[in-house]
Amino acid sequence: MANAEGCSEAALLFHFSSDVFSLDTIKRAAYKHTDKFSFEFVVTTDQIECTATPLASLSADESSLFKKRFHNEVLDQDLRQSIAEETGAMRNAILAHAFSKTGLQQVE
Repeated sequence: MANAEGCSEAALLFHFSSDVFSLDTIKRAAYKHTDKFSFEFVVTTDQIECTATPLASLSADESSLFKKRFHNEVLDQDLRQSIAEETGAMRNAILAHAFSKTGLQQVE
């Protein structure tokens, strides 16, 4: 699934199976943390490597906590994507119905 290990002095390296998570999911999770980290991604056939470099130095406890939070955020984004795919048709039907009654479209 995924693991994290130290990369350089301050950077954290995460490996995610591309069979389990998409690059888009991992990017969305990373975006939530761009206030404190910069991110780089490398994609191979079977995995996605994500390097998170802190913008300021971190203690070992802060680093460990971030690893856990990042894994949770990746899982959250993956579930959000699954739900969006499962409910997309219904959401579009509701929106189409709602906007059909607004008078925004001219009826000929």
